[in-house]
Amino acid sequence: MIAERLPKALIHRNVPGEPIHRVMQAIDQMWERSAPMASYAVQQRFIATAQAMRDAGWPVLDGPKRWRNGEITFAWSAVEPSS
Repeated sequence: MIAERLPKALIHRNVPGEPIHRVMQAIDQMWERSAPMASYAVQQRFIATAQAMRDAGWPVLDGPKRWRNGEITFAWSAVEPSS
């Protein structure tokens, strides 16, 4: 679902070997690890996923206020397409 919301410059770059693909894989992993939060609501699971991404060292630019709206933003340097 997240990949559908990517900027046009990244949609077709979501393939193995590209930075955005690594970000999407990490989000999937963190989403699975946050499964216990699902009993509280999808929103709480998303917040836990976003926090886990930040805790893992991903350059997440926004915070809980945006995460509650289902939004997460990364520094361009983390997703910038390979040449």
